[in-house]
Amino acid sequence: MDWQKIIETSIALLFPLIIVFLFVYYMLKSFFDQFEKQRKQELLIKFSEETIPLRLQAYERIILFLERIKPESMVMRLAQQNMNTVDLQRSLLENIREEFEHNLSQQIYVSQEAWAMVSAARQSIVKLVSTTAIDLNPEQEYMEYATDLLEEFASISDDPLTLAIQYLQKEVKEIL
Repeated sequence: MDWQKIIETSIALLFPLIIVFLFVYYMLKSFFDQFEKQRKQELLIKFSEETIPLRLQAYERIILFLERIKPESMVMRLAQQNMNTVDLQRSLLENIREEFEHNLSQQIYVSQEAWAMVSAARQSIVKLVSTTAIDLNPEQEYMEYATDLLEEFASISDDPLTLAIQYLQKEVKEIL
């Protein structure tokens, strides 16, 4: 038996088979990679179609929250004839807390920077509501407190509520 002849014949037969196998392997790999890429793209599009409306709704709700905690809006909504300074202050702070808690879950749909601005704006209004009442008689009618609060808010040069709303609007434009 001629071993050398057998080895040469085996190599001659196996070499084309190996080349064909490698060619088929790379073709199938390329096909499956392309198929996987297309499937991921379709899932991304489907995900986008479902989440964009939710995100836009979250931005709307947060902007509405910021508008609702503007001092002029709260005073108009919450002030009643028989209130004194402490009653109005308590009502304003409670309203801010309730509004914030109601919209707390919206933070998952906005960027961390946007949520930080919303939280800072809320804190700024809480501080304003609290500090404006310090020099006033707690038992006097609410009108002087409301006037001082609105004047103090109007005197703020870079109103944090407006800055937060503008930032949110900028993010919405990036989404669309």
